[in-house]
Amino acid sequence: MDPELAHAIADGYERWSASGDRTVMDKFSPDFHDNVSGRSGLGIFDVVQSWLEASFADRRVEHHATMFEGDRVMVWFTAHGRHIGNAFPRMADCQISGEDIAWPQLHVFRVEGGLVVEHWAVRDDCSMLEEIRTAGAAGAG
Repeated sequence: MDPELAHAIADGYERWSASGDRTVMDKFSPDFHDNVSGRSGLGIFDVVQSWLEASFADRRVEHHATMFEGDRVMVWFTAHGRHIGNAFPRMADCQISGEDIAWPQLHVFRVEGGLVVEHWAVRDDCSMLEEIRTAGAAGAG
């Protein structure tokens, strides 16, 4: 794996997560497959970005590490944002807290021919939901 490409993918994905900056999409194959959603094609990024924008304001990313080996790039970060909505399906029954929420995540990308062709993610959705529920309950009391 070319270190420059690996860092461009990881840094670009973090920018996309924090701001919606789509510059990194030129590093993704049109035949890209997202193993999290089971969907193929780049349209999944529009769906997820709409969920992010509707759920979290003042988004930012706390970078922990970028790793790469063979055809894989991994980026580990914690996403932060103020909870303003519940667009993600798992958030459906949460009270809007208005509080800053931390959401730890690890993303793995498989690269082929210089382009990302697959994505996996390990996100700590349980801790994110617990933060939202705890903040919402504190605000309600």
